[in-house]
Amino acid sequence: MDDFFVNLALLYMLVSPAFAYRIGRKRVARLNMMTLLLYIVSWGYVLGVGTPSDHPVSILWDVLLFLNLLLTVMTSAMFLFERRSNHSLMRIAAVAASFFLGSLVVTYSIDSRDVLSEMMLQASMMTVVLFVTSVIWIRLRQINRQPDM
Repeated sequence: MDDFFVNLALLYMLVSPAFAYRIGRKRVARLNMMTLLLYIVSWGYVLGVGTPSDHPVSILWDVLLFLNLLLTVMTSAMFLFERRSNHSLMRIAAVAASFFLGSLVVTYSIDSRDVLSEMMLQASMMTVVLFVTSVIWIRLRQINRQPDM
């Protein structure tokens, strides 16, 4: 089940710059694309060379992973806010935080012997998947309710 969340979170990370471009936030989209490119390059280096976990490139890879997950949630929240402006950003952030806390509780209940950083990573990936999927689902429902022309 973890592989599903990891693969879907990576897919959403790859698609997240499109959300920012779609709502006209070109700076955020460019920042997201640059961090994504750096993440892919550092990931390839870590896999190719086999660096230890305390190597600076491995640390950079971890930081860029968390940053890309955060940018994915942020761009999808901005996308939802632009498309559904009756929701405030605080409400959207509260939903994302509740998804994260729920994911953290589920991750802890599944295996409480994990290291805290691994549990945070698993909870972050689960949050990205749940939040972005719900944003896409809300947008599809909006499109479905629009009258045909």
